[in-house]
Amino acid sequence: MAKNTAAAGAARRHRASVAARTLAGTLGAYGLTVQVTVVLSFLLARAGMERAEAVTAATLASFAIFAGISMAAFHASSAGRAWFWLVMTAAPLALLAWGPGPVR
Repeated sequence: MAKNTAAAGAARRHRASVAARTLAGTLGAYGLTVQVTVVLSFLLARAGMERAEAVTAATLASFAIFAGISMAAFHASSAGRAWFWLVMTAAPLALLAWGPGPVR
């Protein structure tokens, strides 16, 4: 009986880990990609690119950025590390997006 209980607990932990990693690889990666795209478009506009072109270039780059972030989330050794990495990367990007603002 104890063996079945231990196996059931291990299976629940595995499913929770997969669910957390899936959320990190999808929703977390999307949120971080949005932050990177905003900051990248601001930086490109400040570098002299037209605003519309900067937004288009950052948006096109966001597809590759999302794929890289998602793969990194699934490559992390645990779901907790993936979420930690996502949050610690998004925090400074949020400050950068808030700070410079769009080019007028």
